[in-house]
Amino acid sequence: MILLDVIGSAGTFEEQMVGAVVATDYRTADIFTKYGIDYCCGGQKTIGRACTEQGISLEVLMEEVTQTIESGGSSEKYNHWALDFLADYIVNQHHSYAKDMIPRLSAMAKTVVEVHGEGHPELYTIGAIWQTISGELVMHMQKEELMLFPYIRRLVRSTQEGMLIQPPTFGSAAELIHLMEEEHQSAGDQLATLAELSSGFTPPVDACNTYQIFYTYLAEFQAMTKAHVHLENNILFPKTIALEN
Repeated sequence: MILLDVIGSAGTFEEQMVGAVVATDYRTADIFTKYGIDYCCGGQKTIGRACTEQGISLEVLMEEVTQTIESGGSSEKYNHWALDFLADYIVNQHHSYAKDMIPRLSAMAKTVVEVHGEGHPELYTIGAIWQTISGELVMHMQKEELMLFPYIRRLVRSTQEGMLIQPPTFGSAAELIHLMEEEHQSAGDQLATLAELSSGFTPPVDACNTYQIFYTYLAEFQAMTKAHVHLENNILFPKTIALEN
């Protein structure tokens, strides 16, 4: 369905799920982010409810989304990709990014806490939360790469070849995906806490270069994680459950 057809009227737009709109055109993610609307873990919320919770005018949001779509330009058509291709993309782009950034951020966190913790005690909490979330994300990606994504590839092949496959050892995609979504929510909540503790990843005036870079990378990491979670929660996961069924 074309997004402009979905928008149609304010009433129709109000009833759409946030994640579904972003899945149709990823450029709209910037608009929802600007208004503080969660499009990844909160993607299954209606636009009307999101606007009410954030105190945003539905008409203003609808106008901005419409303008973005009508402006033309290119947007990756993630929603049209084959599921095995999308899974590979997530591994090659988002998992690779996270695996590269996690040790770098961990090293910077240790240095910043040791040097600036006494003057900025919130850093002790930031360092502890980062240590927790980084470990959880590493385990999360391993479960996706070793369990869920190989099963998705088998599902796609079985559909193409008209063959049945044995149920996975973890029960079903739906069961594992439920766990994955809970872990996504936990990661999102913890990253939001880091943003709050750091005043939106804004370094203080006495921050050294490492301190400043640490916050810049944390902000980038949060943005990339939101994009990663969106692709899974709003596109890959529901389509995988539908295919399995």
